[in-house]
Formats: sequence, C-alpha cells, structure tokens
Amino acid sequence: MGRKHLVVIVLAAVVTVAAACTPTMGGSTTTTTPGSWLAAGCLDGAGTDGATAPDLLFNGTPNQRGNAQFFASLANGTLSFSGNGTCQGTPFGALTIVRAGTAGQAASACAALEAGETATSFTGSAWTAPADAWACSETILL
Repeated sequence: MGRKHLVVIVLAAVVTVAAACTPTMGGSTTTTTPGSWLAAGCLDGAGTDGATAPDLLFNGTPNQRGNAQFFASLANGTLSFSGNGTCQGTPFGALTIVRAGTAGQAASACAALEAGETATSFTGSAWTAPADAWACSETILL
C-alpha cells in the first residue's frame, strides 16, 4: 500500500471518528473563568491505537487554524499514529479546534478561519474536551 493510499485511509478514519460525535443542541451558555477552558497539551485519543482517535497536541489557543496537531511514526513501512496520550512521532496533520456555544456558531467560526464549512462537537467523542469545543471539518496535512 502506497503512502498516498494510507493518507486517504487515515483521513477517512479521522473524519469518521469526528462524524460519529453528536453535536449539542440548544442555546445553552457555558460560563468559564480564565484558564479553565481546554489547556494546551496532548489530548489522549482515549487509549486507542491512534487509528480510531489519534492524540491531538492542542496549542492552547482556540479559534486558530491548525491549532491541534496529530503525530505519526513510520517504521518498517508501517505508519502508526500516536493514540496513547503521548503525542509522540512526527507531526503529520492538524485540525482546528474552535470554541463556540452552538453548532451554527462553531460552523461560522470554522468558515471564517477557512478551516471547513462544518464543525463537530467533541461531546461523546474519544477526546475529553469541554462541551463548547468543536473540531472544524478541514484536516491539514503537514
């Protein structure tokens, strides 16, 4: 299997995981205090092998295009993604995490950043993130 095919398979897996998340509905407002939102660091892919939910290294700044990188290692012709909370390997791709109260607000933030037209809630996903954290639909290959 060539690298090009593997990239397509990996991106399909990331999109599938993101699409499986259920967006929160309603106009609820989340109140936070400075420093209490999603901190910079490695978001564990829920102990997966990385193929289902790769670790995401979030830079701590929401609403910034490409603010969460995922990592891969190539050994003996096999590409594997960090999925154990270590964010190890070489940066392979990036996602954009935005902070918004509703799916519509998140989609607008993603579109304004040119990071995709839709957003998926992290609620119910493999990653632990606040209810107002959303992933934009664009996956950036590095």
